[in-house]
Amino acid sequence: MIMRAIEIAKNEGFFILIKRSHDFVKFKLKEKYHRLIIPYAIWKIKNIKFRSVEELVDFSFNWLHGLIRPMQVREEIIELLKILSERKPKVVLEIGTANGGTLFLFSRVVPEDATLISVDLPGGRFGGGYPNWKVPLYKAFALPTQDIHLIRANSHDPETLETIEEILNGRKVDFLFIDGDHSYEGVKADFEMYSPLVADGGIIAFHDIVPGPQENVGGVPKFWKEIKNKYPYQEIVKDWNQEWGGIGIIFK
Repeated sequence: MIMRAIEIAKNEGFFILIKRSHDFVKFKLKEKYHRLIIPYAIWKIKNIKFRSVEELVDFSFNWLHGLIRPMQVREEIIELLKILSERKPKVVLEIGTANGGTLFLFSRVVPEDATLISVDLPGGRFGGGYPNWKVPLYKAFALPTQDIHLIRANSHDPETLETIEEILNGRKVDFLFIDGDHSYEGVKADFEMYSPLVADGGIIAFHDIVPGPQENVGGVPKFWKEIKNKYPYQEIVKDWNQEWGGIGIIFK
């Protein structure tokens, strides 16, 4: 670590070294705080009620310094959740767990007996690789008669598909949310591997369809542009100039 600090100071300057050190310490302190409050967080999650989708989303964005903050644009995720509230999908498959924010939100707008499956790409660039200490919290999202399955594996691995098929046990997916590997090849692979599991009349949503820098959206906008006209589709975008975010929905 000392050698890395010397390298940063030499190549990028002492100010950058100080800033990165500050950010690292801040991150570690925040993580330690979150770990300590997990028992309280689980109790709160199991007991809180919401009067509206807007109230639900604001809670997820602001609660406990971003413990489960979704990587979403507020207005966009609200509109998606309202669609899900109307369609009532009983089987949900999410590619990309990240902070657990969208998994939590989905659990609160789908039926009380729904099954939710969330797959995380360990160590991914776009939020993958959540730590073990978050697992009990994510499982606590489930309402008393819901089932939540957390799969910590590469979504592109055929064994991951087999695991999901075992959980489904012949059922079809009503809602597929693709927000994992953002590379063009990655999002295409997720679509091609998991879209056959979606029921006729089901929906598939992609996050980060708005064109922007590679580090923000990867190859998702390119793939979305290729795929959207093959199906009835809807785009939920607050601002096409925001350079990230945007949710694209196709209706199967």
